[in-house]
Parts: sequence; C-alpha cells; structure tokens
Amino acid sequence: MCGIIGFNFKCKNENILKTLHHRGPDYFSKVEFNNFTLVHNRLSIVDHNPKSNQPFRSNCGRYTIVFNGEIYNYKELKNELNHKYNFVTDSDTEVLLYSYIEYGKDCLKDFRGMFSFAIYDEIEDKLFCARDRIGIKPFLYYFKDGKLVFGSEINSILALLDKKPEINQESIFQYIKYLYIPYPNTIFNDIYKLPPAHILIYENKSIKIEKYWDLDSFIGQNNNLNENEILSTLDNLFDESIKLRMIADVELGSFLSGGIDSSLILYYMQKNSCKPINTFTLGFKNAKNYDETSDAKIMSDFFNTKHNEIIIEPKVLELLPKMVNHFGEPFASPTGLLIHELTKETKKYATVALAGDGGDEVFGGYPKYKALQFSEKLSFIPSSFFSLMSKITDKISESTTGNHLPRRIKKFVYSMSKSNVDKYDDWSSYISDDDLSLLFKNFVPYNHIVKYFWENSKECDVLTKSSIVDLKTYLPNDMLYYGDIMSMANSFEVRFPLIDHKIVEFMTSIDSKWKIKDGQTKYLMKKLLDGKIPDSIINKKKLGLNPPIGIWLKNDLKALISDYLSKEIIEKRGLFNYEFVNKMIYEFNNNIKDRSLNIWALIVLEEWFRQYID
Repeated sequence: MCGIIGFNFKCKNENILKTLHHRGPDYFSKVEFNNFTLVHNRLSIVDHNPKSNQPFRSNCGRYTIVFNGEIYNYKELKNELNHKYNFVTDSDTEVLLYSYIEYGKDCLKDFRGMFSFAIYDEIEDKLFCARDRIGIKPFLYYFKDGKLVFGSEINSILALLDKKPEINQESIFQYIKYLYIPYPNTIFNDIYKLPPAHILIYENKSIKIEKYWDLDSFIGQNNNLNENEILSTLDNLFDESIKLRMIADVELGSFLSGGIDSSLILYYMQKNSCKPINTFTLGFKNAKNYDETSDAKIMSDFFNTKHNEIIIEPKVLELLPKMVNHFGEPFASPTGLLIHELTKETKKYATVALAGDGGDEVFGGYPKYKALQFSEKLSFIPSSFFSLMSKITDKISESTTGNHLPRRIKKFVYSMSKSNVDKYDDWSSYISDDDLSLLFKNFVPYNHIVKYFWENSKECDVLTKSSIVDLKTYLPNDMLYYGDIMSMANSFEVRFPLIDHKIVEFMTSIDSKWKIKDGQTKYLMKKLLDGKIPDSIINKKKLGLNPPIGIWLKNDLKALISDYLSKEIIEKRGLFNYEFVNKMIYEFNNNIKDRSLNIWALIVLEEWFRQYID
C-alpha cells in the first residue's frame, strides 16, 4: 500500500512530491525521464527488501512502474513468468510489471487484488494506467491542454498545479444528494477519478480511457446451480480469498463487529491460522443502539482471539479538519471518522486488517433489497393510494438516536408511486430532489449516478440489478473511498476479502433467490455458517458501522451547527437558501425529520470551503 504520483513536466520542488508521505512513510523515491516524472511513497507490507522499492524499473530499463495496492496471487503468476524473466525480488510489483510486458493490457484479467498503477514505456513515451475492478484503490488525474498529473489523492494533484481549478457545480448537487461525489467527478473541474475496472492510456499528448471488465456480463451464467452446489463453491471461494489476504510480512488482524460479515471472515481466518487472530472492535459511549461490542466479544471468546475494544468519543472538532484535508473534497459519510479512529488505534498492534465491506452489496444484506422485492408485490395498488398515504406517514416523527424504522417507512411509502429506477434512487440518497430545489438558490438538473447505472445495466431481476448498481456506485464512491483515505491517513492497510472479484462474479451469476430466501437476508452466508458460529450471531439484527451522528449533533457537536450554518455563513457562500437550512435544523431539533446527515453534509462542505477556497 502506497501513494503514487506522476506528471509530464518538470518540478524542482521535491517537498511538493512528499504530499503522500502518510500513505507510504517507509520509503520515498522519484524517477525523472525526458517527458515524465514518477513518484512513489512506500508502506512496506510484503517483501521488505530495498530492491522492491519503487519506482521500479524492468531489467531492460525500458519500463518503469509505480503501484499502489496488492496482487494477492502474484506467486502463482510469477511461476508462469519465471521461464522468461529474471526476477530480482519477491514482490508483487515486479510480477505486475513483467505481466504487463508479457501480456499488455490483457494482464489485468489475471490479477486478484486491489490496485492502481502506472507503467511508463520510455521508448514509446507511453503511460499505461489501471484501477482494480471494484474500485478499492483510488486513481485521480488532471488533464488539460496536454498537461497530465495523476495521484492517489486530490491534494497530490493540487500541489503540482499553478492554481486550483474551478469548482464543479454538478459535484455539489451530487454531494448533497449522496454524501459523496461519484466518479468520474471530483469537486474540481478537470480533476477526475478514473472509474473502477478502467484503464487510462496517455500517448501522443492525449489520453484514452477504456473499460476492461463489467459485472453485467456475468448475470445469469449459473442460474441452474442448486443450493448445495452454490454453498460448496462459496466455501472454496471464501477460504481461498481470505487465505490469500492473510499473506503479509507484518502483523495482521481483523476488524470484528459481531455481524455476519466480519464473523465469516474470522471463521476462515482462524481456520487458516496456527495462532490466535488479532481482532479489533469499535464501541461508543452512551449510544447503545450503535454499539456491537458485546456481540464482538461473543465471537472473540468463541474463537479465542487476541481482542481489542476501541471506544470512540466524539472528538469530531479535532477530526473534521483532518478528514476534509485528507479527502481534498467534501465527503460526508460519517463512518469515515470511525475508520480513521479505528485504524489509528489498530496501528498500535498491526499494520494490516481484513474487513467485511461489500458483504451487504454482494450477498443481499440491505433492508432496501427486501423493500424493493416487497414493493413489486404491491405493484397492483394504484400509485394514487400511496400518494395519499404519504401525506399521512409524513407526519410520523423520526428518531435521531438510531431507530431508523420511522424514516424508512416514510421513504418507502413516499417512493411507492414512482418507477423502480426513481424509487431506488430515492432509497440510495439522503435528500429528495424536491428538497434540493428548495435548498439551493440555483437548482439545475444534474446526473443522478444511481439512476444512470440502473438504466444502463443489463436487464435482470430487481435484486440483481440493485446489487450491481450498489457495487458500481455506493461501494466504490462511499465505503471503499473512505476505507482507503482514512486508513492510509494512518499508514494502515485494509483488505476486503468479500469483494474478491471471483466471489462478486459468482454471486452475480446465480439466481438472486439465494440472496434473500424466505425473508432472510444473506441467506447463503448464514447457511454456510450454521453450526460453525454461535446462533445468536447468525440471527442477530443488522446494525452496520455507523456513528451516532444525530446524538452527537444534539450534544457534544451542537456548537458546530451555529458556527458553520449561521445565516451569515450561509449567505456568504451564496449557494443555499438560509430559510430552508434553518427549517432543516428545526426539523432535526424537534424530531420531525432525521436531518442529521443533511446537516452534517453542510457542515463538512463549509469546512472544505474554509480550507480550500477562503
């Protein structure tokens, strides 16, 4: 895990090139060519040999690579190349480089892992860049008037530009809607996120972007498999994926929530380990609806792990500026705060941890998946009925202390008069377009990223489609983005075995009835773990890793609202109607609507303005 930078011009200020030191504190180096400079900051995880440091050059001297991530099956790939290439390290970097030299862009189909990398061909003056299939590792780039800069984070690009680009206005609409800015956008014009499963080629002073993998192509390929065949295949895939991600030359552990995802990972980790597993759990003071430490303790005791509980207090006044600075753009998923604190504390004991992100998207864990199926059964009811019911349910008070049921009921009824695509966009966002039009002074149409992928995905049942849409939107833009940025802020690596592309492909290929069966979410996971972990864990209610942001904003963080969202501040920015901002605050304070995430998004945006614009 590392930080990478590259650009096609000269830069004499070496301090600018160290903006990603936090991502790779173990070694810094750069290589300059006539037309290109490549920079690397290394966090050493596998093969501590200095010969593995980057930028790494091929034996022939023609090709040079900078690489961020891990190729877990590199030893297998190395065996296939040994007859032709003289390897001087035991690193996955060298294997990746020679795989590209041997196979060109087709090398990507063989990689199992998380990666973003760039390979420069000095003879052809050509740059080949790629990002992993699911979007675990970020790759951002600036391209304008022939000038190219790429890097692992926005700040590494801004540091190399003469001036900040203009703000992308569409990105602000998307941010308030989804709490993140979806690829390819960033908050800045001319700075982009390379989409997952895409390559970027720079040649002849122009760039070309291509897709090399698409999950849609696997839909229905294994629809005829029965339950036993599916479970047997999954058992092997889980075992293989988790075993591969346990390869490290540093101390390794696992994040443990006591939920089904992290419990499954722990089961296979202990199966493949001859020593107790290090486990790490988050807890909260005075927020029992968000706390899973007791469930995690059950799993820890069951498998006799070396367990560590990390109790989070709302030090958000300190964390907010740090978080905004590391992202380089507004990002309002408050779980990012938790990952920062979790990895900061875990770093005292380990450098790598496995996590269960993606389990809900792949295996059918979200309540909205059940709601979508249920809504289809109610399609015979006239939409006018739900329009009327929505006026009634809209009067239900909402909770800001962890009880999401009232809000979900209101959203379900409100969207039932809509098409599936509009319905799912509602359920995947945090504010309606009706409210957005009242919030913004100048509201204009913008790209609804969820609707775009829904409408452009291959035809299939709603559960498969919603899973694919989440895997292409929410997972890479939200969960994996904060998973990378916040963990690397602490020089810590997180690995995600449940979204190994072979697992994702297989789960997309089977009949979706196996994801939710008889009303039971994550049916296959639970069936596979039956009798192998405590029943209380298998049958527990889904909670999810979320901070009690509503509780915090009404108590310890209350001052943030008056400081960041005053009439003077709102009018200074000129983006929002203060009357509607004030209405949202009133609704939040009086439990009319849970506006906690809307308010948090506005606070984060204001903090970003203070750091990057003022």
